[in-house]
Amino acid sequence: MNPIAELETFEYESARFDSLMSFKIQNILLVSSLYDIYNLREDGQLADMLLAEYAEFRLSSAPTITRVDSGSSALEALKESKYELIIVLRTLTDINPSDFSRQAKALSPDIPVVLMAFHHRELELARDEIANAFDNIFIWNGDSKMLLTIIKLVEDRVNVAADTEEVGVRVIILVENSVRFYSAYLPLMYSEIMRQASALLTESINSSTRRVRMRARPKILLAENFEDAVALFREYKKYLLGVVSDIQFPRDGKSDSSAGIELARLMKSESSDLPVLLQSSDQAKAEQAEARDAAFLNKQSPRLLKKLSTFITENFGFGDFIFKLPDGTELARAANFRQMQDCVGQVAIESLVFHAERNHFSNWLIARGEFDLANRLRPRKVSEFEDPNDLRGFLTETLSRFRHDRQA
Repeated sequence: MNPIAELETFEYESARFDSLMSFKIQNILLVSSLYDIYNLREDGQLADMLLAEYAEFRLSSAPTITRVDSGSSALEALKESKYELIIVLRTLTDINPSDFSRQAKALSPDIPVVLMAFHHRELELARDEIANAFDNIFIWNGDSKMLLTIIKLVEDRVNVAADTEEVGVRVIILVENSVRFYSAYLPLMYSEIMRQASALLTESINSSTRRVRMRARPKILLAENFEDAVALFREYKKYLLGVVSDIQFPRDGKSDSSAGIELARLMKSESSDLPVLLQSSDQAKAEQAEARDAAFLNKQSPRLLKKLSTFITENFGFGDFIFKLPDGTELARAANFRQMQDCVGQVAIESLVFHAERNHFSNWLIARGEFDLANRLRPRKVSEFEDPNDLRGFLTETLSRFRHDRQA
């Protein structure tokens, strides 16, 4: 690409991607007792922990954390300064945390208030008290990525509508009402997504466009009941990369032991190629999940988080593209666009057809922020090609033209 064309491409992409993530958390108000802050700092200073996480994933402008040691001090701070997020620890001494949240919302109606506890039993003892008082509730499990997770979950919820409409940013839905489990799942899921976005900096594409496209990472949305999950699915169906869901969670206000099975049925009936992972502590549910064409994960597995990570990597377009036959036999892997083009020209045609029918190629590209290229591939159906080898030619030519334009 000549310098003028390169500059035009950069300016075009910059204009599109600079509009993404318009809401960013810059100032956090942390409300905690001295005892609680000591517990948090056993793993390092909070500000240092957050800076380290932003540095690891090559993110810019880590938020500033301002700590106060009482609810009354926090309410005064809200009157004097602007904050985009409040994190309140469970054991405030001068005011009930739920009452504090309501008073904070009265002062700043749009500010998210997140409760963080150190033990699940703290939440069980106060279940009625904290119901509907907070935007989110988390358990601090010692994972330094928890703060980053809370920040990004709030930012994703605020930005998702504009960012999907503007560029087509992709969405992952997590359906889970257990605070203990989603407090473990979300840091892992964000780590996978951030690692993939960061990897763009090392892929062989034009360096000027890498950083701006990091804004287009997939967003994660959390639903804690059937109705909210269906609403998110309806709203963002055409942008979904996949769904991870519990099987038992509230439906119509009551715990439903088969809510996830019904959710998978509904989603698959409208988006047959959508990757869905169902989880349960009951291994007997595996057969029902399989009947809905969904993967299954036992929550009692000692390798639960590892298996979840593997599913995300293999099904949401992250990591290497793994060329397989319909029976699951692995043929080749592509870590970047050059390898993808080489593999497309060599692997068995049965593998290309298998992946093309399930939109695996477009999902892999979308996860890397290549929306325009993915949109060129996704509308084309395998049935449009009289000879399957014409599909190979189309993919090879499209990737070749893309790499030439990108100087890959």
